[in-house]
Amino acid sequence: MNYFVNQNLGMNLTGIEKAQLNRLALFKAGGMAAKIVTMGFNSRLHENARRFDVVGRCFSMYDYFQGVMDDETVTTFDWITYWEQTCGFTLKYIPKTQDVRVFAADGQFLMYARFYDQAYQSIEYLNYFDQRHLKIKRELFDWRGFRSQVIYLAAMQKVQAKVYLNRQGQACLEELYDSDQKLESTLRQIIVHGRDGRDYFFNTQAELQTFFFNTLYQDGDVYISDRNLKLAETLSKTNDAVKVCVVFHSTHAQSQTDVMGSRIKSHYRFMLEHIADFDRFICSTEYQKRDLLKRFPDLPVVAIPVGFTQPQVLVPEKRQPNRIIGVARYSPEKQVMHQAVAVSKLVGEFPDVQLHLFGYGSQEKALRDFIEEHHLEKNVFLRGFYPDLTEEYQMASLALLTSREEGFSLATLEAQNFGVPVISYDVRYGPSELIQDGENGFLVTANDQDELYEKIRDYLRQPELQEKFRRESLATAEKFSATAVTRKWQDLIRDVLAD
Repeated sequence: MNYFVNQNLGMNLTGIEKAQLNRLALFKAGGMAAKIVTMGFNSRLHENARRFDVVGRCFSMYDYFQGVMDDETVTTFDWITYWEQTCGFTLKYIPKTQDVRVFAADGQFLMYARFYDQAYQSIEYLNYFDQRHLKIKRELFDWRGFRSQVIYLAAMQKVQAKVYLNRQGQACLEELYDSDQKLESTLRQIIVHGRDGRDYFFNTQAELQTFFFNTLYQDGDVYISDRNLKLAETLSKTNDAVKVCVVFHSTHAQSQTDVMGSRIKSHYRFMLEHIADFDRFICSTEYQKRDLLKRFPDLPVVAIPVGFTQPQVLVPEKRQPNRIIGVARYSPEKQVMHQAVAVSKLVGEFPDVQLHLFGYGSQEKALRDFIEEHHLEKNVFLRGFYPDLTEEYQMASLALLTSREEGFSLATLEAQNFGVPVISYDVRYGPSELIQDGENGFLVTANDQDELYEKIRDYLRQPELQEKFRRESLATAEKFSATAVTRKWQDLIRDVLAD
């Protein structure tokens, strides 16, 4: 089994989660067994797995210890009838929510419940209160329908203990905390119950995670770690027989103008200071591979594109000449505001120009304020996160990328695969490997907003150039076919297991 290691799989995808899902599909098509394994506790993990069509191919470390990593059974319970008829409680429904307050017969407030569903059959969590209305316990229910985690609270709502249960309600794992009122709750000890007929004790989460990786591992498995700020050190301490590959999802040096001398980013510092502890290092481009080898000549690094393409049925009649798409988080490093500013300059010459931005993040309010201030409500649209952008790419004529840096840029490859040319800042590493300036798109001097505007303007004014870029974008996308990328992964796994 090949395990793609991450912290979580949420309802919205970052580029790393999108890359993992793409890789999972690639491995499945290539006949290579693979699963995503997450390290954080998430009661909605299997709901999200269903959302992204990876049911049965995603589990967490906590699932493993709870004995439910392969359990996809969904159960429900009639909580309302139980509370009202069996317990004699009184319920108060909270308007416009799926929440319920539960009171004893004498009126004492006992519990606050939130449900996953409007039928009140699948509970999400229960908060318990004492006679002073202070929360004393919290129970989280797995989306699949069983009580999964119980949190016991001390004074000042500080965590005393977290207990993880199996479907039978038995404690499988406990995390015990110091809840001194003068301090934040700090982890004191972790106990794993009944593993191989005995109990195990750990002092830190890192120790537990290393134990998990060692016990999950079987001969022929490979761990491919996509989140390395914390997990690299944990994985480095696994048994010598355990095969571990670590992935670069972004640039490794803090300064892109001094990749040889500037400090290594914290996400990758540990693994590059402990090269011998890992079997392979994987980056997304040959450009980054060259930079890495210049600085670390003995690094066992391979370049495998983070994305791949499948043939698409294009619908040319859907294409709108002045419709632009931007796919990126609304975060400072993506500089999506640069795209909105460029469109504000284009409106006078192209009144029907539209920029559709797909993402989420901390810059959303600033973007909304800019749209309102410049009266761009008919030109710039914040569309949020979409799991599938097929229809949007079919309608778009141009895509923009304005990041400060990129490890690869899945969004660029996806756009090209639909014949949508891309105008991008020329930053390390992805854009220059996907965009040939003046042939299938434009590479713009990094952060030069005037040049960005001029290149978009040139593109929109020249239908012949648009058609040329579309043809060449499709040709570029073919070089990243699923077959070609699968072969690279197959070669990597074979070589790692042969070492």
